[in-house]
Amino acid sequence: MSQQKKYILYSLVIYAVFSAGLIFLGFFKIGLLADDYLNFFDAQHSTFYGKITGSLPFTNAFHIRPVYYLSLVKSLELHDWFGFAYDNFTLYRFQNLMLFLFIAFVSGLIVLHTTKRMSVSLIASVTILLFPNNINNICWLAARVDLICCFFYVMSIYFYLLFYDYRKRYFLVFSILSFLLSLLTKELAITLPFTVLLISYFLYGKEGLRKSLSIFIPMLLIFIMYFLWRIFILGNNVIDIATLYQAVPLSNAPGVFAKGFISLTVPLDYLELNYLLRNDNKIILLYLFALYGAGIYLIWVMLKTNLSRYLGEIFALMFLLLFPYAIVGYIRPQMILLPFVILNIHLLWIYSMQRKISLKLNKKVLKVFYLAALLFWVYWSGAAVHDWLTSYEKAKANVDNLLNTEFESGRKVILIGNPGRFKQTLMFDNMTGAYNFWKEKNFVIKDTINDVIQTAAVDESSIGAKLECNILGPGEFEIKTTAPKQFFYIEGYDNERIKMGFQNGDISVEFLEFNNLNKPIRMRLKVLSNNTTCYLAENLGFRKIY
Repeated sequence: MSQQKKYILYSLVIYAVFSAGLIFLGFFKIGLLADDYLNFFDAQHSTFYGKITGSLPFTNAFHIRPVYYLSLVKSLELHDWFGFAYDNFTLYRFQNLMLFLFIAFVSGLIVLHTTKRMSVSLIASVTILLFPNNINNICWLAARVDLICCFFYVMSIYFYLLFYDYRKRYFLVFSILSFLLSLLTKELAITLPFTVLLISYFLYGKEGLRKSLSIFIPMLLIFIMYFLWRIFILGNNVIDIATLYQAVPLSNAPGVFAKGFISLTVPLDYLELNYLLRNDNKIILLYLFALYGAGIYLIWVMLKTNLSRYLGEIFALMFLLLFPYAIVGYIRPQMILLPFVILNIHLLWIYSMQRKISLKLNKKVLKVFYLAALLFWVYWSGAAVHDWLTSYEKAKANVDNLLNTEFESGRKVILIGNPGRFKQTLMFDNMTGAYNFWKEKNFVIKDTINDVIQTAAVDESSIGAKLECNILGPGEFEIKTTAPKQFFYIEGYDNERIKMGFQNGDISVEFLEFNNLNKPIRMRLKVLSNNTTCYLAENLGFRKIY
């Protein structure tokens, strides 16, 4: 049996076991969360022209992602064709899982193609499957955009490598087409032409660099046309995109690269990691020892054997893949899938090259470190699925209570302290979409809910915990969290901006006290409009305070 057939056979077994584990953990019970409802609404209620120009009702104009939104439209059509109930989200969960498995499979094929070693290829596939930050992408449907983009990204690389070796022009066409589909799924794919250039040079030297021009030039032309379309036709520019995330272009680059490195190695939300380290959590300390111990060992061996160029390759790829995030000044663990996949492929190619380049690696040491990391990943991956399921169940109970609340006709509804986040999972933090879906049993928007001031929790018992509310005067309140691992937050506001508070035509908020993680736990609320009804979230329910 050929190496490729063995790889396919063993992969199917691994994927079956992986899928069975997800079923056991309740993966298919997770429903839609956060932006999912509004994304489906946008997909349904926009034209094709609107999708390619960013003219969508609830999506900012910088998200030119027609492939993603078209996939949502087709998913809805399939959902209805199969006769699923409105609240049965099994099909969407299955689609995310299949995309994820295809990404792992194609990545393993790339490693097999470049190394001719089936065992290393399987390691590449398993590593992608079990890394906990990647699990977030299949649990949150909105992260399908990253799955589709990554799938076409790795397909483009694989087709290019086939073209390089076999010189069949249709492989070149497939590679360019995959790049185009990836680019029309998410902006992150702008790095692909340069990734292909780097990989060609790393694998094949100067000859590879020369031969890669046959694909780099057409990709670069697409890249240029894409930017001309966005800048001169649509009016997008880097400054405006960065402003969306409250950043000057590249102003937060060091922080983004640091967070990106953390997400590539430590599969936890930044806030949760901060909390665990402050409390000397033994599990995370053991993990960091195992992971960075292996990293230091590899760096030491490479420097000792004058093979530091491989370190340069890794950092060059990491810099390229994280650069788009540095431009907008924003990154979070759910966004790390594509950089992780590409770096994983290259790292395993370097590892397989050690037999040819006489790199004096102690394989037993590396295997021990890797197996130790896998044990941690399996535990945290299971915890990630549990967290998303918990978030969905709590959020569903929350919206059910909101549906039973009688609102006064013609008045604006404002929710203060709506639970929107649990660790790195999202709940119904855009309550307008979730409220309307569960009320109308369809993706429609008839009522607007303002829940800009939300709460987040670091542990399950703090989700939706009761808030302490004192009346200071007519329409003026002091509100404080009561659970020790709960705090207020505003989507898109970092630690510095949130200190400035919030104000619109209906309310003003000033944060008065912060916890040891620099997150607000006490605030002063003023209701500015007489046409407003204000509700305080507590115990996964809502109490009218104004």
